[in-house]
Amino acid sequence: MTTPDTKAEIKNYDFKPSGLSLNKSDFSLHTKSLEQKNKIHLNWVSDMNYNFSPGFGDEDNVFYRARVSSGLDWLALGEGSSKNQRMQNSLNERVRKIDLLEKLKYKKEISHMADLDQVRMTFDQKKISLLSDYEKILKLLNDFTINQNKSGLKNDAETAQSKYLLDKVSIEKKSLESLLKTEDKNTVTKEILTADIPDLTPVENINFNTLVKDKEFALKMEKEILDIKNKRDKQIDLRLKFRYNYYSTLSNDRNFASVGATINLPVSRNKNDIESENDLQAKKNTLQDIKTIYRDKLSTMFREYYLLKSEIEILQSESNYLQSELKVNSANEKSNTFSPAYYLATAEKFLNNQIQICDKKSDLYEKYLEYRMTSGTDYKTEGLDSVANYDNAGHETYIWSSFFTNYSNTYIIDQMTHWHVNRVFLSVGKVTDMAKVADFMAMASENNIQVYRLIGENSFAKTDNGFVDLQILLEEAKIQGFTGIHLDIEPHTFDDYKTNIDLYAQRLINLFTNSKIWCNQNNMDLGVSVPMQLPAEVATALHNNNVMTYIMAYDVLSLDKKLNKTLTIRDILGPDYYVWVFRINDFNDFNDLLNAETTVQSEGVTKLGYYDLSQMNNFKP
Repeated sequence: MTTPDTKAEIKNYDFKPSGLSLNKSDFSLHTKSLEQKNKIHLNWVSDMNYNFSPGFGDEDNVFYRARVSSGLDWLALGEGSSKNQRMQNSLNERVRKIDLLEKLKYKKEISHMADLDQVRMTFDQKKISLLSDYEKILKLLNDFTINQNKSGLKNDAETAQSKYLLDKVSIEKKSLESLLKTEDKNTVTKEILTADIPDLTPVENINFNTLVKDKEFALKMEKEILDIKNKRDKQIDLRLKFRYNYYSTLSNDRNFASVGATINLPVSRNKNDIESENDLQAKKNTLQDIKTIYRDKLSTMFREYYLLKSEIEILQSESNYLQSELKVNSANEKSNTFSPAYYLATAEKFLNNQIQICDKKSDLYEKYLEYRMTSGTDYKTEGLDSVANYDNAGHETYIWSSFFTNYSNTYIIDQMTHWHVNRVFLSVGKVTDMAKVADFMAMASENNIQVYRLIGENSFAKTDNGFVDLQILLEEAKIQGFTGIHLDIEPHTFDDYKTNIDLYAQRLINLFTNSKIWCNQNNMDLGVSVPMQLPAEVATALHNNNVMTYIMAYDVLSLDKKLNKTLTIRDILGPDYYVWVFRINDFNDFNDLLNAETTVQSEGVTKLGYYDLSQMNNFKP
């Protein structure tokens, strides 16, 4: 007889992080286009009236027998106006974001249950195999017991017990076989059966703020919804009327044009709004209690997990002992002292031990997956991040010296944080307070914002030796402690540009190439701003030198035409080496910007920036 053997244990089994994400359509904005939003909201209104008994004064035309009035109503402010529609779009957008959070929650739960099913399937398959071996051993033991019963060495009760154990295992095996979902593809490999038991992230290392991030974001959306509703309800309703009127009296008829207005000004506040604000504040106050509940729950799960892990380790120790026993008995198989009954009994204990390990490991991995889901250490999803930060996708902007001088560093940092900016191009050309610049760079560093020196001087392209003068500013930027350099050199603004495109293209290539070499030698980053009509040879030089290129995508063209116009240089640069820069003043409101971001992202644009912080100021809600 041969002894059962176990495989050497391998490293921890690696569960792939759940790739939860929503479809692009889930994130697309369904608001109206800019042209539709800017369209004046007009209604054609007709009013007809007939009086059966005009009464006194008929001869003086004080009263009329019939009246017809028809014309246009312009919904200038309040209900039905374009401004009101934009507010409604903002409401709808925030409701949609809350719905997306719910959808992600369900997807997370579905993915978790799918992982559990896969783990159970793998361990069920292993258990069926063990039960088959166990059944064979029990059948041999049952046959041996029957023979001993016939010889008078075993009584009927012992024989019945042996038959009961055999039937019990057979029934359990058939039950598992019937429940096993063999038609489903199992993504959990059999390596999990022999892998080391994984460790959990300690409770004290878990960021509980992350666990309530969804709830905080939902509350933020609810608060914004309430604020928008309050603002909408406080609006003045203004309706301008342009009419053509026809009056019929007993003596004569009259017709004339008229203009008028209807104004409705709310003077009281809805009691429900106050109650809603109180409810939101109460929900906000419970977030700390929710964190405590998470901590207590995870602490309990952590304790139960390691208690179960210790039980498995004890069983594995017993397994090693029983395996040694079987090897010793197998070696003595041909000796006179060999006892088949003792060997079978030991084999039965060993298989029973393996079945217990299989069951407990299955329970352990279920607890492992449950802990990872509850603690948020498993689900790092693009979808969730997209919802939480789906106010704007760009992370880079420009600051010119005038704006920098007129606002405090704290205010500027707050604005950039509000927009999720992580890289800014700062012009210090007219800044005399260099202490302010140093303080700004220190504050930016504390907020994980890189600061590049913005050099916007077109004269460097006036001659073939422009880099000589440019290098002076590069050296100055290095001394000032900037992380990188950003060049904004625009020869296309020169009067003779169209007749000397090749000349200026070569000068740009020389400036950009030499700047890149200098930056590499001085451990500084380089970026350049370029127009949409950038010559292809300049784009090729930027690509060859791995220079991050910022396409200044603003003029009177539609977004589709801008995408077509830049297609060639975008293909040359590649998606990793260009940033699409929006000019904030091109947009009617923040939702229009988000709509444009969604459009360019659907066309393969992966990086976005904004021009410039002065325009971004007070633009984003």
